[in-house]
Parts: sequence; structure tokens; C-alpha cells
Amino acid sequence: MMPAPPLRLGVQVWGQHVSWPELMAAGRAVEAAGLDSLWSNDHFLPLVGAPDGPRAAGPGPIFDGWSILFGWAAVTDRVRLGCLVSGAAYRNPVVLVKQVTALDHASHGRATLGLGAGWFEAEHRALGVPFPSVGERLDRLAEAAAICRALLDGGPVTVEGRWWSAAGAVNDPPPLQARLPLLVGGSGERRTLPIVARYADAWSADGGEPAEIERKQAILDARAREAGRDPAAIRRTVGGPPPLIRDDPAEARMVLAAILERHGLTADEAARVVAEDPFVGSPDAVLAAVEAYRAVGVEELMLDWPAPFDDETLERLGGPIRERLAT
Repeated sequence: MMPAPPLRLGVQVWGQHVSWPELMAAGRAVEAAGLDSLWSNDHFLPLVGAPDGPRAAGPGPIFDGWSILFGWAAVTDRVRLGCLVSGAAYRNPVVLVKQVTALDHASHGRATLGLGAGWFEAEHRALGVPFPSVGERLDRLAEAAAICRALLDGGPVTVEGRWWSAAGAVNDPPPLQARLPLLVGGSGERRTLPIVARYADAWSADGGEPAEIERKQAILDARAREAGRDPAAIRRTVGGPPPLIRDDPAEARMVLAAILERHGLTADEAARVVAEDPFVGSPDAVLAAVEAYRAVGVEELMLDWPAPFDDETLERLGGPIRERLAT
């Protein structure tokens, strides 16, 4: 059997219930720990992953994800940067490509453009953005992905779509990277994976057990071949829940539960979420959970990282765990 390939590790830093200096310090710490990627998220209302799925976390402070990225570009030198992922409803794709191109220049060629259909209805309503059916939101994602890919490939782009249009749009100056990666997030088999197959350089699965990720990769491979693309050209990534690493697993569960309560979960909800999180526990247990994704071909794992940021977890992710994954 061939050995599993190296697996990259990144974190998605929550921009809510945190100060700007804390966010910038977190970016510097992620780079210093040796992790591979640093992601913001594209939300305008605080939210939290509850036992029955993500939900609004009530009123509270939250920073714009793209503004955070430009801050990180100024305080880091190596780690890759991206927003996981920008909503196709409230980010005009032409403007989005201009933003990510500016980020690529600001970061000296470290930017990735993440794009998704959007799912948080309360957020859309608050922004005054239409929140149509799932099918229509995926239509909107497909239009946005096509425009973004064409602009990143050089343009000019003229499109008259239902949701998005462009008339001779050109992305000048181009990114510093010869091919700035377009990452599409989502796991829907009928609509999302064909969009990934046609336009994306990377697929970000929104969670799921390793066996489920492996099954969906086979579907993505088939859709890529149908689109005339080499499946190997599409990197496989997965977004995961927050890690918390301690020698004592009970301590790890207690610390993460307290963090999640700060973000809006009740004590009971936090305990249930932590109990189901495979990345909470001893270093060996967390490494085994990460290795299970590498074994099914996942090339990068991006884990949530809510404030207050746990330095010990970051040090262990960037130290012995990342060292094992790099071999």
C-alpha cells in the first residue's frame, strides 16, 4: 500500500467576540507555530455550531473577514491566506476578484479565493440580500464561480446571468500567482460537486466523517472527468470543528466547552458538541483523528479556532502533530 501523502494543517479564526489586536496576534501565532494556512470566515453576525447545526449566536461584535485578511497580510510572511468561504449572494464576483488580487499583492502571492453558496438566512436578511431556495442559491454560486474563474484566467469577461453580470470586465493588474487558486466550499453531490469539478482548484468539504469524504471524492472525480479535467488537479480539503489538546482529555473537554459557552451555547449544548468533536483530547487521539482524513486522500484540514485562542493547542498542532503529518 502506498503511504498517505503529507497533509497540510490550517485554522479558520473566528472574527467574533474578539479584539483587533487579538486577531492580529492570532495570525502571527499561527505562522510562528508552523501551520500552513490561515483563514477568516465571511460572516456579519456571530454564529455558533450547536448540536442541531449552526445558528445565530445573538448580538455581539464581529469583524469583516476580508478586512482581517489584509491585516494578516501585513503581520505574516509565509502562511497562506483566504476566506473560508465568501458568500456568492453578498460578494459581487468581479469586486471579489479585485479584492483577492489586491490581497495576493499585499501578501506577496499567498492568497486563495474561497467561494460558497451561502446558508445563513438571518445574515442575508440583515444585509438586505435575497435568500432564495437552495437550488437558486446554487445557480448563483455557479454564475459567480464562472465569472471568478474567467477573470482570474485573464478575461475580459462578458456575462449576462440571472444573478450576476459583467460587461467586458478585466482584472488588471493580475494576481502575482500564475494561477491564483479558486476554492469552492460545500458538499452537495448533485449541484455543488459539479461546480467544483468545472471551476475550482480546491474543494472544501463542510465536515463529514472520513468514509463520507472518501465516497464524495469518488463522485467529484467522476464529475471532473465529465468536465474534461484531471481529478488530481483539484485539491481535497475539509473544514473541521475546533481542536483542543491536553494530556488529560477531561481537561480538554472542559476548556473547549467554556470557550463555546462564551460564543452562545448553553452548558448542556457545549458539552454535547465537545463530546462529538474528534479533535478534542490527548495529542495521540487528535493525531489519530487527523490521520483518518489523510488516509482517505484529504490534502488539507482547516480547523475552527474561536477566541479566546488556546495557545497550548496551537503549539501542539504546529509541533509534533504537524511534524508527523509532513512525513
